[in-house]
Amino acid sequence: MTLDQLERLEQTVMEMVVQALTDYREQAATIFREETDQPQDIAEDVAREALEAMGVSGIRERLYGKVDYKKAIYAFLPAAQAVALMLDAKAEKANGDRTATIQMSQTSMRVRMKRKGSNVDEAGKLDQVIRRAGHELYVVTVIAKFTYDEKGTSHRLRKIIVACIPNGMLQERYNPSVEDNIWLAGRNAPTLGEDFRVRLSYSKLREKSAWRVREIDLA
Repeated sequence: MTLDQLERLEQTVMEMVVQALTDYREQAATIFREETDQPQDIAEDVAREALEAMGVSGIRERLYGKVDYKKAIYAFLPAAQAVALMLDAKAEKANGDRTATIQMSQTSMRVRMKRKGSNVDEAGKLDQVIRRAGHELYVVTVIAKFTYDEKGTSHRLRKIIVACIPNGMLQERYNPSVEDNIWLAGRNAPTLGEDFRVRLSYSKLREKSAWRVREIDLA
C-alpha cells in the first residue's frame, strides 16, 4: 500500500466514524442529559453504540489495545481492505476543545517535539499493521471528544470533535522532526514518574490535513 492509498484508507474510515456519530447525535445528547454516570463513561458508551447502530463490515478477529472501541473491519476503496479500527472516546468540559490528550499506547506514531527545551522522541506503542490469520489489518486510530456543559448532575452535550491520528507509516508527512509536529506537551509529570502522555493539537493537525479534524455541532 502506498502512502497516498493509506491516507485514502484513513479518510474513508474517518468518514464512517463521523457519519455514525452524526446519525447518533440526538440520542447522544439525550443520553448525556439524562444519565448520571461520569461523562467519560457516557462518552465511551455513546461512541460504541453509535458504531453499532450504524453497523460495519466486521472481521472475526479479536483485537487488543488500550482504546475504548476496537474492531477488525473492512473498508471499501472500492476493493475491500482489512482495518484495525481503534476508536477512543474522551469527555471534557466545553472549553477543552483545542486538544486531545493521548497515551503512547493509543498511537503508532513516534512523538517528536520539544518539551521544556529538550528534544523528545517517544515511540508509539500501537502496531502500524496487525497480521493475524491471513489478514493484514492497517491500524486506523480515531479520537472522538465529547465536549459538554455541566448543570448539576446533568450534562449538555455541545459538540463532538473527531480526529484521525496518522498511522506511523506517515511519520515523515506529519511529524518528521521536533520542530515540525502535531503535538503539544501532555498532562503528565515526569518528576512523579507518570507515564508519558502528549496532547494532539487540532489546529496543527488541521493545517497539515483539513479532513483529519471534524466537528459535529449540537448547539
